[in-house]
Amino acid sequence: MATLKKKDRTFIYNLFFTTILGGVIGLMNYAFNILIAKYTSPEIFGTFSAALGIIYLSQISGVAIQSLITKTVAENKTKNLNMYKWNSLLSFSIIGVVGAIIFFLLRHPISQLSSLPVEYMLYLAVAIIFAFASPVAKGLLLGEEKVITVNLVLLGETILKFVIGIIAINLGGNIPLLIMANSLPAILSTIIILPLLKYNKGEVVDVKVNWKEFVLMAISFILLTMPFTLDLILVNKDFRAGYSSLSLLGKIVYFACITTASVMFARLTNEEDPKRKRRSLLVALALSLLIGIVLSLAFFLFGETIINLSVGEQYLPILKYLGVFGLCMTGYSIVYMIANYFISKGTYSYILVLLVATMLQVILFATRNDAIKVVVENQIILYSLLTVSTVLFLLIKFREDIKNERGEKNNQRKNTKTT
Repeated sequence: MATLKKKDRTFIYNLFFTTILGGVIGLMNYAFNILIAKYTSPEIFGTFSAALGIIYLSQISGVAIQSLITKTVAENKTKNLNMYKWNSLLSFSIIGVVGAIIFFLLRHPISQLSSLPVEYMLYLAVAIIFAFASPVAKGLLLGEEKVITVNLVLLGETILKFVIGIIAINLGGNIPLLIMANSLPAILSTIIILPLLKYNKGEVVDVKVNWKEFVLMAISFILLTMPFTLDLILVNKDFRAGYSSLSLLGKIVYFACITTASVMFARLTNEEDPKRKRRSLLVALALSLLIGIVLSLAFFLFGETIINLSVGEQYLPILKYLGVFGLCMTGYSIVYMIANYFISKGTYSYILVLLVATMLQVILFATRNDAIKVVVENQIILYSLLTVSTVLFLLIKFREDIKNERGEKNNQRKNTKTT
């Protein structure tokens, strides 16, 4: 019991440590984007925002890879995983190269869909390769719940990203360099970390990559990320810069709320007790909800000041949408955290909910894309329905799990009495 209590204390400590340091990292990341919005032209910022949407989509695979490796290491922590480490890097790097080639071959239709110049597609293809290779190191670290190490690595990556971004802005808003700033730091940290990770204890085994689970995780995270990335690609380019500014500030709330998602996922995959898994989820959700409400309240009270100090007074027309958008992103952060819980348990039936949400978003933007007010209404509808349906899905699964656990206990008691 003492060991379990220690695990709980460590989990809570990691949550708060990640919230604080993650908050610093998040502010730096958004300072990076805000600098681009403030010190480049609306055309450059709009183009970069569209490129950023593609970068986010390419990094979804990275989230799936990191989660899969975290789960695999947690399940095999008593074994020697040196072979698995290098096999994972090689396997996912090859997939990244194949994906980048396909992306580059389709560069012309992608360029038309996203309104991005074709000359930027090569840099985005390179970013795709890095997106597949770079998550391996963090997945290995999180599988052992080395949360502090991962946070320090992320801080170093963010500092490097910030430096590259400042150079790009001084060069007049160099789009290729801005793209590389969002992918190069992560691959550099991976190159440094991987040789330092040693697994000398336990039996030397050839742990295989679970490709079926990877595909299901990738689909889950792709659909999970669509609501806050697809909008940047589909939004009418006539007011894309204004909406991108609103989205940028709204995502401050979202990323602040999900800062602890990787910590929660690492705890869930290392925990065997179903009750403790549910408790860990509820603790993480409570923290995310608190962060979201506080930041959204700040948007309502100090929205004008925040806009002036961040993206600039030219984007003040978005003020009336800012607080509501913050609440929407709070709800969506709850969706993301709950989805991670489902993924850690291997509950992939939730994919259907995400698929319907993606279809709804495409339909909304195809039929309602005439003004920024209309687009914001689209997102309010989407986030509200997705949050409610996700919470209901969770409650249903909680009820099923508790019922099954009670049934197992009753069977064990009957078997004990029989013997």
